[in-house]
Amino acid sequence: MGMSRKRAAGVMAFVVGSAVLAACSGAGSTNAGSSLRYGYDLSAQFTNTFDVSASTGDCDQIALFYIYDTLLHVDHATGKAIPGLAASYELAGRTLTLHLRPGVAFTDGSSVDAAAVKAALNQNNKNAQLTSLDIIGSIDVVDPLTVRLNLTNDTGIQLVYALSSRDGMVMSPKSFNTAGKQPVGAGPFKFSAFNPGASIKLVRNPAYWDKGTYDFPGITFTQTSTGPPAVSALKAGDVDLIRFEADSLKTLEHDPAVDVVSQSTEAYLQFQFRTKQGSPFTNPLVRQAVRYAIDTKQINDIVQGGKGEVATQALPKGSPGYNPDIANAYPYDPAKAKDLLTQAGYPNGLDFTMVIPGGNIANMEQQGALIQDQLKKVGIRAKIERILGTDIATQYYIAGKGDAFGAAHLANKFYPGVYYDQWGKFQFVPIWNGAQRDDIDSLMIDAQSTTDPNRTAQDTKDAAKIVSDQALEVPIAFMPQFMAYDKARVGGTVGAQTDICDPPNLTQLRMKTKG
Repeated sequence: MGMSRKRAAGVMAFVVGSAVLAACSGAGSTNAGSSLRYGYDLSAQFTNTFDVSASTGDCDQIALFYIYDTLLHVDHATGKAIPGLAASYELAGRTLTLHLRPGVAFTDGSSVDAAAVKAALNQNNKNAQLTSLDIIGSIDVVDPLTVRLNLTNDTGIQLVYALSSRDGMVMSPKSFNTAGKQPVGAGPFKFSAFNPGASIKLVRNPAYWDKGTYDFPGITFTQTSTGPPAVSALKAGDVDLIRFEADSLKTLEHDPAVDVVSQSTEAYLQFQFRTKQGSPFTNPLVRQAVRYAIDTKQINDIVQGGKGEVATQALPKGSPGYNPDIANAYPYDPAKAKDLLTQAGYPNGLDFTMVIPGGNIANMEQQGALIQDQLKKVGIRAKIERILGTDIATQYYIAGKGDAFGAAHLANKFYPGVYYDQWGKFQFVPIWNGAQRDDIDSLMIDAQSTTDPNRTAQDTKDAAKIVSDQALEVPIAFMPQFMAYDKARVGGTVGAQTDICDPPNLTQLRMKTKG
């Protein structure tokens, strides 16, 4: 379990009722049309297990959500946590109480009751990546439909949002030993078949608690490589729905057979430093040199077609945690970068290994090549090593391959978490990057403990200044998410992904044809 850290206790009370979701439920079910063929890169985004406690990839949840559902959801319009398998919740100080929906069952027939949820959360907490669960000190079954989570610190708001992601997926306790290959949940769809590297087949769960919201027969996640291959598969009629990159936006917008949806996000392209002993990036002058050497506007223009917001920090301009005082801290300045390298003791430059996600992902390859070229101009020579997305956790972080990571950072459902999960204490990424910082940790504990939103925002701005002053990362550009679908087969409304690895909102999607 996580370390207990004493903080001044504040009372944080959040109560959400099931009435919030009433307007989202469909009036009736026709179960019309055919199954949705969802283009999904199983080779790069799925770690070949359906067991939440063994999953090592954030993008696993794109498929797993539809099997398991989560205790809480997030309202895509407001960003607030709302009911899921739990009909309501209350957070007061160090106690989070979940009131479960009556009559909900797993697809094996067993009840989604308090004992099952307790067992599922304890099972999920065996996953070293799901560090948000570490603040749970104990779990009480108050009654068959009430679970009380006793927390070890005051950051329960972070846990509330985490329960809308992998952390809050509820596996049937009867399936724990076989969940890797035969998952059993209480989600809108149930597992049917898995062909590793090729497809995942799900069929509609007629007993799903939110009747009518998923009114189509099933989802088949079909292997479709990210980038141009996904666009080709959609145009060829091999899949019905894809996520795509900005460089394909013009092509798809001008295709009369396709509809495009987009969503702004807080996910961002990033150059992430490893600051463990032995890395050249333990020296802040070297990190600052890298910041001056990387032309973020050029990367945004080429990799994202200029569609993203160039980043100066880990949160965009519209966020309450955005700090305008550091917006111009690192203008592109190769001469300044060279001078800093000399001051750091590297007058002839230096060599390092930069990891990027493998699998021939177009935008990651483009970004990696641009960073490599830009750094070379100031004497920093990057050797690129590719690691499949499914192996990043084990190979880059745990095994320590590489000195830096040029990829994308996922958004956080509660905005201060973007600093906490990268530099807080006892969090997965900073543990393996050697990047835990007491100053940022203290600010983020306070930001996630206070009931004052202005204090939360100020704490986050203060953390942003520390990250900027110390050049702890290179934020490059925020990433809009794009999806496209075949208009002949898909109707209704499709909600684009709100993050790189979040499942899209398919509650209002309707399939037009049978088959």
